[in-house]
Amino acid sequence: MNEPIILYVDDERANRIVFEQSFKARFPVRVVASGEEALTVLREHPVSVLVTDQRMPGMSGHELLEQARLLYPETIRIIITAYGDVDPILHAVNNGLVARYLVKPWDRAELEQILAWGTEAHALARRDSALQLRLMETERLVTIGSIGAAVLHDLQQPIASVNINLERLGQHATLIRHVLAKIALPPEHRKEIDIALAEIPELIEDLGLASQVMQGIVQHLRSFLRHGQGQSADAATQAAVGVEPLPIIRYAISVCRDITARMMAQIIYDGPSSLPRVRIGATELTQVLINLIANASHSLVKEREGRVLVTAHPADDGVRFVIADNGAGMPPDVLQRAGTPFFSTRDKGTGLGLSQCHRLLGAVGARLELESTVGVGTVARFTMPILPAS
Repeated sequence: MNEPIILYVDDERANRIVFEQSFKARFPVRVVASGEEALTVLREHPVSVLVTDQRMPGMSGHELLEQARLLYPETIRIIITAYGDVDPILHAVNNGLVARYLVKPWDRAELEQILAWGTEAHALARRDSALQLRLMETERLVTIGSIGAAVLHDLQQPIASVNINLERLGQHATLIRHVLAKIALPPEHRKEIDIALAEIPELIEDLGLASQVMQGIVQHLRSFLRHGQGQSADAATQAAVGVEPLPIIRYAISVCRDITARMMAQIIYDGPSSLPRVRIGATELTQVLINLIANASHSLVKEREGRVLVTAHPADDGVRFVIADNGAGMPPDVLQRAGTPFFSTRDKGTGLGLSQCHRLLGAVGARLELESTVGVGTVARFTMPILPAS
């Protein structure tokens, strides 16, 4: 049988020459100018690694990869693109079209290492397909992690800009009040303006908390990607001093009200006006509550008067949180899988929300409990440990 080759596809002749000259001494290399030519080579010769440019006339790299995955699944597929589009790359990785991606201009040493890995992975597939499948899944998660790190870096500046502009918004609102105090306005206009100005501090507070949550998530994920830690130093510090749950409950409800409004439903908080501080970071508790309340809201049925009830009460062992809905509910087999990463009952769901809740709660010694009945609804419960009295 012929020795498997590395197949490089690029419509630009200069790129094909550079690739061939760079790697032909170490690997059996074949270069072609189009997706159609690549499919011909794949039919006639075993290919260990397929490397393709994304943007090409005629058949795109994405279209070539789809056909290669279907017809030659053991071939390791890699895409090279000069475009910084995250969405197409994530789509290609998530759908198993590629094991790796590179952005032009590629680094020779890096690509040579990837090609060596690809040829070894292909050889492994012929000996043990199950082991190669696990290897590909690990590689997919690593690739998503590298994309995530780049996205997190890019989020820092927009978050900082939001914080600066929130402060300026508060200053502008104060200035507007001073100016309007000196102007005679019709009573009805004055009333409308006063209502709008009175709402600004609340909006600033909500947006400020949202910004803090985003910043906390970014810091947590950056720490995790950098060190492999489950909890950032900031999160550990926040958990040590604890957090007041009530403002976070109110914020999580306000975030999810848009979902229930579309369902002609409501979210209600039932609990005391003050609660003891609980041992968790503000960002982590916010993530848990938003995920659970949003899930409950999405489960509501339009044909029925929908309701999500959020309760929180002190208990002997901490603060007991309950999020209950009267939505569609889940059958036992679905309930058993709820919380499994990437499992979702919604078409556009990621299947990561509940698994994230389990992880965040487990990190502080809490446990998420789920009960559900079809046609009745779902109840999510967890007890958060409180800080000892000082």
